[in-house]
Amino acid sequence: MNNRDFYIGLGFHSDVDAGEIEQAIREFLEELDIEQNEVKGLCTVDFKNTEELQEVSTKFGIPILLFTRDEINCVDVRSRSAAMDAFNIKGVAEPCAILGANRNKGKIKFVKRKSFNRRITLAVVLKERDLEGGNKRICYR
Repeated sequence: MNNRDFYIGLGFHSDVDAGEIEQAIREFLEELDIEQNEVKGLCTVDFKNTEELQEVSTKFGIPILLFTRDEINCVDVRSRSAAMDAFNIKGVAEPCAILGANRNKGKIKFVKRKSFNRRITLAVVLKERDLEGGNKRICYR
């Protein structure tokens, strides 16, 4: 029985097409030795729910999980993001992956963040099922 669920956070420029997003995800999963069926959510900020992302979600059969600016700004992140200057949010890929993984009980672990051609940033968070405890990195208002 597989005990691993992964959540991919995505930040991308508005002119990125579905093929670029798909290729970045495939490369990232291969690099990290993650099977596509282990990915339980494509996580991003609510205003990035584009047709291109929806196309990738449908092709992979992975749901899109959307988060608001307020939710994202409550997450502790490791690195500074260009999203702070552009959108006044702490980040997109890393905090959204954390939020996606934290939707249910269990322990989470940040795996990796990577930029593809400076146009797409992906972050992966592992959610280990059947483990007690959780990561309290989210604030609730």
